[in-house]
Amino acid sequence: MSQEKQQRDIVSDNIQSTNKTTHLERTNNLKRQKSRIPTKIIEITQETPTVKTFKFNPTSSSSEFSFLPGQWLDVFIPNVSIVGGFSLTSTPQSYKETNTFELAIKYSNHPPAKWFHEQANIGDEISVRVGGEFVWDSLKEKQEQTEHVIFIAGGVGINPLISMLESICQDKLLDKKKSFIEKIRLFYSVRTFSELLFYKRIEGLNKQFPEMLECSYFLTRDDPLHKSEFYYKQRIDKKIINDVIEKEGDYLEKLKCFICGPSSMEDDIIKFLNESGVDEERILFEKWW
Repeated sequence: MSQEKQQRDIVSDNIQSTNKTTHLERTNNLKRQKSRIPTKIIEITQETPTVKTFKFNPTSSSSEFSFLPGQWLDVFIPNVSIVGGFSLTSTPQSYKETNTFELAIKYSNHPPAKWFHEQANIGDEISVRVGGEFVWDSLKEKQEQTEHVIFIAGGVGINPLISMLESICQDKLLDKKKSFIEKIRLFYSVRTFSELLFYKRIEGLNKQFPEMLECSYFLTRDDPLHKSEFYYKQRIDKKIINDVIEKEGDYLEKLKCFICGPSSMEDDIIKFLNESGVDEERILFEKWW
């Protein structure tokens, strides 16, 4: 059994119900850094009606903090006994330039998320620790001759994928000749338009890279304020997956698929991809709920 296949089994086995286990319990078999890094909130933005973005600045040496696109943070909050787990929504490149990183956190009654939405203020300090193996590793992908990428997100499952997507685009801006990714397809499903997290950021990238990036948004509920052929009032179903894999044609051996969303959605998408001829070693996912 390959290492990637084992990793997927570990994630699937450990994440059965986020109501019955904690973040640390669900990820206890996954790699994480040893050090906790103290950091301070420097900016808070209301992204959607239920999601806020928090920008942080480490208060210790920045050399102690590093991450790959797609990784998450263990979040240690003073006076909150439960450790939070949230995916980074910024890139290593932007961290190198600004010494800041971002988390997008959806409101819930889970104590860490509740603290961020109801108590957190600019200037508050927490500590974080990097972990996770669901990543975009550009060196590894180049060695494996990956040229095409499909990102499939459901709800806040966009969080690790926006970091991956922006990182690829930033590499292409830095040096187009050395960039090895030729095509990216993003499929992003939410209930209504107001829940499309990072919509403006994604569309900005779409305009910058119209030949490389292709975005499709799926609204699962009828949204009369946003009726357009650009949006599909449906879920990402088997036909959608079959059609896109047919477009990939001869690139299946150079394709990687990254999926993050509700467990039931991920299970369906993985099944559709397998049935469409995508090898399981080219399907990577992370289950959170």
